[in-house]
Amino acid sequence: MKDKDMAIALLAVKDEESWITFDYIASQTGYSKRQLIRMSKNRYQGTMTPTASHPNPIPHNKASGSEIEYLVQMKAKYPDITIAQFRDIYIEDVIYNSDKAAEVFENQLKPRSYTWFRNLFKNLGWESIKPRKTRKRDNRAAHPLREPSPQRGMIIQIDGTPYDWLHTGENWTLHLAVDDATTEVLAGWFFPTERQLGYCIIMRKIILEHGIPEAIYSDKHTIFKSKNEYGITQFGMMMDDLGITMLYANTAPAKGRVERYNGTLQGRLPNDIIRFGIRSYDELNTWVNDFYIKYINRKFSFRPKSEIPAFVEFDPSTADLNWIFSLRVEKTIKNDMFSFENKYYCLYENEDSTSRIHVINGTKIKVRYCVFNSKVYAYRSGLKYVCKVVAERRRSNSELLENAKDVLDYLSGSRK
Repeated sequence: MKDKDMAIALLAVKDEESWITFDYIASQTGYSKRQLIRMSKNRYQGTMTPTASHPNPIPHNKASGSEIEYLVQMKAKYPDITIAQFRDIYIEDVIYNSDKAAEVFENQLKPRSYTWFRNLFKNLGWESIKPRKTRKRDNRAAHPLREPSPQRGMIIQIDGTPYDWLHTGENWTLHLAVDDATTEVLAGWFFPTERQLGYCIIMRKIILEHGIPEAIYSDKHTIFKSKNEYGITQFGMMMDDLGITMLYANTAPAKGRVERYNGTLQGRLPNDIIRFGIRSYDELNTWVNDFYIKYINRKFSFRPKSEIPAFVEFDPSTADLNWIFSLRVEKTIKNDMFSFENKYYCLYENEDSTSRIHVINGTKIKVRYCVFNSKVYAYRSGLKYVCKVVAERRRSNSELLENAKDVLDYLSGSRK
């Protein structure tokens, strides 16, 4: 049985929605592709007639009361959402969801264009959370983005943004990496605060999944840029080992792609967290990298000018990422030991060895602490050694005594 009203409705939004094809409309309405093409031409020429003759025909895209009520109930779940994302959720989770077919039929739900939803928001007094971008008098963007890099992997923009992603009242920082050529999110990781480990994790994921980029572009946070003009940070040393150039932005708009994505994710991600039922940051870290990055990239990334990527494939046989992503310090041997992080370490040939390496007192050694597995290694005379804990450093007990009464209480043994 042919559904002319549905055909007209789908044809009305076909120009705005690339995914709606004549073949798709044919499968939904019972019309042939040739009939639909003719109906489309008649629609443009104004000769298409409604299914029933009426002096004042009802517009084909007018929503039923049940459809409006359905959308009102759906909107209650997402009090702060953009028009575009609300429409995405409606199309993806309801219209295209085979499990919702009965609800779609019962409530007379139809695919709707962005313009239709914009009017719906206006008529119902809903506000989209995304503000209009500030523009100059000549209609140029206040901070126009520079031309993107021609190749994927030439420049990776990285940044951290704190936000209450799970609506718990506590801000966590999303460490984010975005490709400059495609606006493609490559990796993301959440920690309570912005920290070096977060950037190490996302860089390792990029290297293993895409390859080694030519350069990373960041702000001048002390994680990336040393306060000493000629110094280098621990993170900078790691990137230097990989042959990655460090670039620094003087202002936030200079690294506009990752900044813009921070805003996009602050608007979208909290609603998608509700939508997909994510309840903890451990779960969020896994879900974002395994699913959400691919989902969001399908919506917002674009093709680079050159199809040849600038990423260099990482060869694990020639380098150890645990060794590269490590903190580097110099220590002095005393009695075959050195202290680090309140522990005493000795050198061994390998993990299974039980015989410590004898080193002359006063010898300087280079020590590395892997940020991923907390293992400690030593580097001396071109050889790499495993370091094992042999003792804990004793720390003196101390207690704050506020006044004379506290002193008397302590002496009498009443304070414990």
